[in-house]
Amino acid sequence: MASENLTLESIRPNIRQPRRTFYQESLEELASSIKERGVLQPIVVRPIDPVDGAKYEIVMGERRFRACKLLGLPTIPAIVRNLTDEDAAADSLLENLQREDMNPIEKARAVQALLQFMSWEKVAKTLGVSETTLRRSLELLELPIQIQNELIQRPGVGEGSFTEGHARSLLALREDAAAQLRLVQKIKGEKLNISDVEKIIGAIQKFPQKKEAFLKVPVAVTDQMLRSLGAREERQKPYRSQTADQHLKNIEKTSISLSDMLDDRIGEFLSAEQMNQLLATTADLQRELEAFNTKLRDQITNKDFGFREVYIHCPLCGRVELVGSLRCSVCWTVLRRCYDCGNYDRAFEKCGVTGAKVYIADAEAPKEHSKSYKCPMYKPKFEALAVKLKMAG
Repeated sequence: MASENLTLESIRPNIRQPRRTFYQESLEELASSIKERGVLQPIVVRPIDPVDGAKYEIVMGERRFRACKLLGLPTIPAIVRNLTDEDAAADSLLENLQREDMNPIEKARAVQALLQFMSWEKVAKTLGVSETTLRRSLELLELPIQIQNELIQRPGVGEGSFTEGHARSLLALREDAAAQLRLVQKIKGEKLNISDVEKIIGAIQKFPQKKEAFLKVPVAVTDQMLRSLGAREERQKPYRSQTADQHLKNIEKTSISLSDMLDDRIGEFLSAEQMNQLLATTADLQRELEAFNTKLRDQITNKDFGFREVYIHCPLCGRVELVGSLRCSVCWTVLRRCYDCGNYDRAFEKCGVTGAKVYIADAEAPKEHSKSYKCPMYKPKFEALAVKLKMAG
């Protein structure tokens, strides 16, 4: 169909145009191209009853029309088609949907408009997508209008991008618009990726009582809170006996790592505020340990009538253990040696209590069948350098 040059004053934009966002810099780039090369593709218009001097309405090509106005051109090449309101709306919507630079909200609104005069099946077939894709697109319109507008706007200076993926994540909080809006600001301010947002939302859903904290703290702190809250939640569940051995190993490994880090020289290089934070952290850990140790003592006392809280040194690696431990948990050396017992008579190589013969070789390196291995009368010769933790009264 041949085109003709129409005056810009005789043309008006389509009031049902799905594209509502026209970025100024983008229009200026198009205007620069038109100034140099002209309008390469005519716009499409349809005749209408004259309104304020306009005799035609744009069906396709409003960006080209706006760019020509920006340049002050008197005319623009156009193809005139006689289209009904429905046909004009469909053509305009379809033309815009095929453009890659149309934002997801405009696309969703265009699909919504097409569904007013087309079936789901026809819209899906026309656009070459599945009905599921159409429904996913419309889901974005369930978000508060402020969030929809965030998807349309470009990020400000220093802000992170707010993308369709971010917006879809927020759909999980449909019933909490206030939290959705605060998350948008958090996404932009902290430049969060989609995975970060999903983590925060998951945390809010799992621990709603901590929602305010999750909305305020950095993602790294969210990870720490989740580990702590998860551990507390795990402790509320029935304990599986098969996990006890692994649990013990993990505690011992962590204890060694923490002990290695306890270097009081750190205080020389911290500010007063940082030192207060560190002391609060270690004091909280101490309270947790005191409570744990009290429960552990009660359990040992209830299970072992002969329990004595006496600490001894491993003769090989120096690890401090309770006298109730048969072997060192680090190097697996037998702990209760007659050689280290205050009741052992080295000169006569015998037990000073029972008079039983215990040769030096056996006293220094007892085997599992040795008398000293599980001797209930073991008496440490030297006091171990360990501090017994006591609960505050």
